[in-house]
This record gives sequence, structure tokens and C-alpha cells, in this order.
Amino acid sequence: MEGFQFIFNGTIHFGKNSRSNLSQILESEHWSSACFIIDQGIINLPIIGEMLNSLKLKKTIIVECDISEPTYDKLEQKRLSFDDGEIDVFIGIGGGSALDMAKGLSVLYSNNEPAIAYRGFDKFQKPIKPIIGIPTTAGTGSEITPNASFIDTKEKKKMGINGELIRPKYAILDPELTISCPLKPTISAGVDSLVHSSEAFVAKKSNLMAKMFAREGFNLVFDNLLLVKDDLENIKVREKVMYGAFLSAIALMNSGTGPAAAMSYPLGVHYGVPHGIGGGIFLPYVINHNINKGYFDYADLYSIENSLKKEKSAKDFIENMWELWNKLDIPKSLNTFGLSKSKISGFINDVMDLKPALDQNPVPFYEKEITQVLDKLIID
Repeated sequence: MEGFQFIFNGTIHFGKNSRSNLSQILESEHWSSACFIIDQGIINLPIIGEMLNSLKLKKTIIVECDISEPTYDKLEQKRLSFDDGEIDVFIGIGGGSALDMAKGLSVLYSNNEPAIAYRGFDKFQKPIKPIIGIPTTAGTGSEITPNASFIDTKEKKKMGINGELIRPKYAILDPELTISCPLKPTISAGVDSLVHSSEAFVAKKSNLMAKMFAREGFNLVFDNLLLVKDDLENIKVREKVMYGAFLSAIALMNSGTGPAAAMSYPLGVHYGVPHGIGGGIFLPYVINHNINKGYFDYADLYSIENSLKKEKSAKDFIENMWELWNKLDIPKSLNTFGLSKSKISGFINDVMDLKPALDQNPVPFYEKEITQVLDKLIID
């Protein structure tokens, strides 16, 4: 066995009605003033109102997350939500965008430079306020990661404000909160987690523990996401998908991501495609390329019954994925989003800015391979 390091920080509260633990957390930490960043789609839901009304806070600030793909400009605009009073904790409630906004606002609360100045890793100097992540989708993993994604609207690139200090101190994963998530965001987030787990499993930086989390997370989401689609209010399958997505995020933190996730970034920046769907569009093509080049370890990620040989099992795996993708209505063409062959060169340049992610793929996947995938997805 090869030696490895494995990192996981933060306290997790998981399970039905775990949202009720928020009051206990605030009291135990002696946090009496909080800034809540809440997705606009859920801000008026009774379940959110009940949760907020149960808290004994001296001061509450509510910031509405009104953008699906956060930008540095929007983050800077939301800085105006602060007044001169003290804020003890920042609490993100919603999808990955709301949680990322909570992370970013915690940085801006303590650091005075424009938001864009903190693009990159560990760019902020002053200590920041703690963060609590309460996801209402299952898949992004933002509630436990040390990253927050934002789009630079001038350079047309999706970067981030990143650093160990912005990893949420607490995460509350309550599957009952995901019941309110509509079909499309539910599928997008779930597919996002499948990108996380499958690319973390095969990444060159992966290790025994990361693979263990990735395998369990992938199987839970892969086997239950379609069941959620068929019954959005089924709390049992919602719970399994949320747990699987959580495990996948842990794997991602310790392995890194790969080509499918990297290609999703320019698709989101330039064409407004949700991150999870973007990664999902590319994932089967990346997996198929790897299998065709002789990489068959996908057989160890998802067990296929009656497959005697690893190569056969890996090929069965990609066939099963295509079948699930068809049932989930994952797009098979990029033309729908406005991407044409004349724009391939610029798209590839943007992806190559994320070369470290491409380097993690078990077989070479660079300009040539990206072009081959785009040629299959774009019909002129």
C-alpha cells in the first residue's frame, strides 16, 4: 500500500431535521448575530421561515442570493448589505451559489479590498468570520470545501476565492430541505456529484481512502438519482443522494477533479450552462476515451453483475451511464447553448487554463482530445 495524506475538517450534522441543530450550534459558540445568505427561490418557504424563527439571535441580516452563477461583481455589490454592527457568523442556505456567496461575503466583511483582489488562493490577509453551510441541493459539496467559485465578468473566466479558512466550520445536511429543490437543479446537482466521485476515483492524486469515499458516494447517487426524478418528494431516496453527494465531495477534496469538470467551466461562463449539467455532458466522453485507451479501473468504481473481466466490466459501466444519462435527459448537443465549431478554439484555450485538472486524468487528455469530444457534441 502506498502512503497518503487525507484531510477532512469541519463538523457535520446529517439527517432528517438536523436543521434543528443550528440553534444549539449558535448557542454553544456564543454567536448572537448572524448574516444569512439564502437562495432567492427558497427565501419565502415556510420551512426556511420556521428554521430562522426558531433561533434566538440578537441580530439577523438576510442577504438574498439572486444569481445562479455568482460573479465577483455581484459579490462586491452584496457587500453593501453590511452595516456597522458586528457579525459573528455567516450562514449560507441554498445551492452551491448561496454557500459560495456566504464564503465570499465572510472574506469581504473582514477584508477591505474589492472582491476581485481575492481571486486565487489565500489572497486575503485578515482573519474571517466562521461559516456554516446548509445546502438545499445535493451535489455541489460547497458546504465542506475550501473553495468558492465566482465568474470574472471582465476576463470571462470562472475562478474563485479559495483557502482553508473559508471551509465551513459546520455543515448541516438535512435531506428534508432538498424536497423544495425543483427537478432541474436536483438533477444538475446530482450529476455534479457523479462527476466529483468518478473523476476523484481515477485522478492521479487519488488514494485508498479517497477511492473508498468516491466509490460509496458514486454508487449511492448513481442508483438513486433516477428514483428522485420519478418521485421528488421521496425523502428516503433524497437522503441517499444527499449522503452519496457528501461522500463524493470528501473524495474530491482529497483527489482533485478532471477534464469533465474543467470543460464545464467555460460552458458555464460563456453559455450559462449549470455547472453540474456542463460536467455531465462531457463526463461519458471522457470516460469512454479513457476506456478506449486501456484504462479499466471504472470496473472497481461501480460493480456490474456477471462481468467476469475488468475490461468488459468497464465497458458495461459506460453503457449503464449512457442509459442513465438518457433517462435524466442530459443534453447530447452543445448547439442548443450556442456553441459552434467556430468557437472551439477559444473554448479550448479556456479549458487549457485549467491544465492542472487535465493533468489528473489517468491517460493524456489535452487539446486533441478536447477537440474530438467537441466535434461529437457540435453539429454545424
